[in-house]
Amino acid sequence: MLLFKKHLGVLFMAYAAPTTSSSKETTNFARLCCLLVDVGTQVLRDTLDAIHAPSTLHTVLVRNRTALQSLRTRKIINATQWGKLFPAVPASVLTAHFDTTLLMVLLRNICGLPSPATGWDALPAVTDISREADIARVKYFRNTVYAHAEHASVDDATFNTYWQDIRDTLVRLGGVKYKAAIDNLETECMDPDIEDHYKELLNQWKRDEDNVKDQLKQIMRKLDDLKAACDPSENPTLGEG
Repeated sequence: MLLFKKHLGVLFMAYAAPTTSSSKETTNFARLCCLLVDVGTQVLRDTLDAIHAPSTLHTVLVRNRTALQSLRTRKIINATQWGKLFPAVPASVLTAHFDTTLLMVLLRNICGLPSPATGWDALPAVTDISREADIARVKYFRNTVYAHAEHASVDDATFNTYWQDIRDTLVRLGGVKYKAAIDNLETECMDPDIEDHYKELLNQWKRDEDNVKDQLKQIMRKLDDLKAACDPSENPTLGEG
């Protein structure tokens, strides 16, 4: 947490003069990107650490290696991520080395969490404040904010609604220790270069997630083709001598 606060302190210094190249609306968008990418990712790390203690994480990964290898074969986990999961020195594995997409994959696949009632890819019901529901919310809010990426602009009313919803989710999921950091981030001055940095990070997170979805769609199509090829009712030529 100290490193996280230091990181925010370095990135969001107060500038003596306001910038002219950054409108309030574009800063709103960049601020939401930072909240999701920086704070959201750290909260997901904390969540994984709470389920699987860092001291035993390597043994948990080894125990789940078969399932993880299946995800790698299906290209849901890429080669770089695999190297982070199984480094040359197993005990050196750390969630600090995991990107957001990998954290999401692990939380969904090796933590024994049930799928939220609305699934992992939809907004959970307001009454569902379970851990798994809040994990799903982080992803949902990422997609919601990303929908503004084309214009990289969010008006104040929309920003305030998004910010409150995301803030509540992250504080509930990560703990009250995040409240002050999130509140500070809401008002800190932002340099345009930093804004661009976080916009690109959110774009990369979305691209990584879309790549996983594409791989899953390809697998489902192949399974459907295989099922059709093996089902006589789908292929009348099967069984004919």
